[in-house]
Amino acid sequence: MDTFPSADAVVPIILGAAALVLFAWLILSRRQQVVVYEWHWGLHFRRGRFVRVLKPGLYRFFQPPSTWMLLDRRVQALAVPGQEVLTKDALGIKLTLHAEYQIEDAVRLIRTLPAWTQADVATAIYPIIQLPIREAAAEHTLDELLQNRDMLPERVMIAASARLADTGVKLVRVAVRDIMIPASLRDAFAAATIAQKQGAASLERARSEVASMRALANAARMAQDHPSLLQLRALQTMQASDGKNTIVLDLSGKGAGIAKTDSDALGEDDKTE
Repeated sequence: MDTFPSADAVVPIILGAAALVLFAWLILSRRQQVVVYEWHWGLHFRRGRFVRVLKPGLYRFFQPPSTWMLLDRRVQALAVPGQEVLTKDALGIKLTLHAEYQIEDAVRLIRTLPAWTQADVATAIYPIIQLPIREAAAEHTLDELLQNRDMLPERVMIAASARLADTGVKLVRVAVRDIMIPASLRDAFAAATIAQKQGAASLERARSEVASMRALANAARMAQDHPSLLQLRALQTMQASDGKNTIVLDLSGKGAGIAKTDSDALGEDDKTE
């Protein structure tokens, strides 16, 4: 006849099995799976110390003591919002820049910059780009900045790249998005531009008048030296006439051909039509 263990013997067995299940669950719950993609920097740490760079692949770690860090290798964009700066001629403006950077060495980055995530990297390099903006703007007048918008990014690019040289981060591109000028200063620039255009128009009109007067003076000089030119001109006028004008010619050589209207010609009886 089969015998079953007593209740006092079953309880320890159940408790032991439950303890084993709980222990296994705790062990498995500490085991984390990490996927490192080809465009990632994967860094492995154990008890707060850097261990190795993780190559692309699937990894399983117990946490703790292991932790890891994933950063993007691809080019990242960073917007530098409106910065109030003073130009060389002491004019206050706002500059908005667009920057692009790339992590070339994640190990050097974590040892030089206070960054753990991708957002921390952007926060860390932001002031490194921001400070050269003020320095570069202070070296140029507002007219220079408006006429050559590439001048400022080049200056910022050189200064910021020098500061990022030992951080493992490469500054790829810097560009000016907007130059915001106060309304009063913008109105003054508009008035100056309008005055400049009006002055150029007045100068052009004056040049045209001078050229016209010079042409008339040359014509008068030629008519004085060659009186027969006036008769030729009268003939040209007669050919171009639409029949509404009466041409009176003085063929004696003492005068010049004069173009008159019909009313003027009828009032002169001493000349022959």
